Amino acid sequence: MARSSQAAEPAQLGSLTQRGARTGAYCRVCDSERVTRISMELTDGSQVDFTHCLECENRTWQQGDEVLSVEHVLSRARKNT
Repeated sequence: MARSSQAAEPAQLGSLTQRGARTGAYCRVCDSERVTRISMELTDGSQVDFTHCLECENRTWQQGDEVLSVEHVLSRARKNT
């Protein structure tokens, strides 16, 4: 198989530690932008965002603008057997 004579450019990856890579997520308690936000799909198919604040340690589960309780998220994440 012939290889291209041009080297592929490496992908530009963002970093959670670089300000430019952040997308406006903030803590609902202390307004800090030092948060980790993970978007995921639960077992029941619902889309949720988990946010953890690195300043005040607050943890929040959200679906859109609605804040969800941990119990609610866990009930949606259980497998139906």
